[in-house]
Amino acid sequence: MAEALPKIWYSRILSNSVEISVELDFKLEDHGIQQAADYANDYRRWEPDARRNSPKYLHFDKGRGKIKASAADAMLIAGGMLVISQKFRDVLVPFDLGATRLIEVPIYKADGKTLSDYPPHYLVQISETKPTLVPEESKNIRLPIPPGKTEPLPAAMWGETYEPDELAVRASSAAGADLWADPKLGSRLFFTDRLKRAIKAEKIKSRGLDFVAAKVLPWGVARARILFH
Repeated sequence: MAEALPKIWYSRILSNSVEISVELDFKLEDHGIQQAADYANDYRRWEPDARRNSPKYLHFDKGRGKIKASAADAMLIAGGMLVISQKFRDVLVPFDLGATRLIEVPIYKADGKTLSDYPPHYLVQISETKPTLVPEESKNIRLPIPPGKTEPLPAAMWGETYEPDELAVRASSAAGADLWADPKLGSRLFFTDRLKRAIKAEKIKSRGLDFVAAKVLPWGVARARILFH
């Protein structure tokens, strides 16, 4: 009898800017416009440790001071980075996060000096990656082609189109860490079934934390499709 395939889930939370964006900026140890831009760029490419320069704290934009209810436990801040509540952090900690770190960040008012009424939150520094995506079996994803070019750049990452993506993944990627990203796919987080069930059980509040069931392919099938497509 063939072994049952694992369930693997993915979330589009890092693309859900309308529902869960909060007007919070971040302060780095070595902070400047270029340093902040470099950090956010590394974050989107799953390389947040590349510059060894993690955020010290968050602060509201001028005239802002509230976290919307739809983002109570998970929000996107400046740079499109994921910040979670203590409650969400407590769900994640018992699981295998691999190289990903949860960095405690206090939240200040817009002056950057006065603590807000919100407790410290946690920046999810996503560093754990696994080869997961099978592009040939996925739908509604693309490699972006820069203006004036006819081919994607060598380092291009797969991304979404205007239609909801339907991702096909390798069954082997369920082994190891419970939360991860694919190094060649942007804006998608993957979850083992056990972690997804724990998040649901604790009723984590975030409109952006959708869970989509991936199409799971046996390792040998996925490899054959890639080699002979």
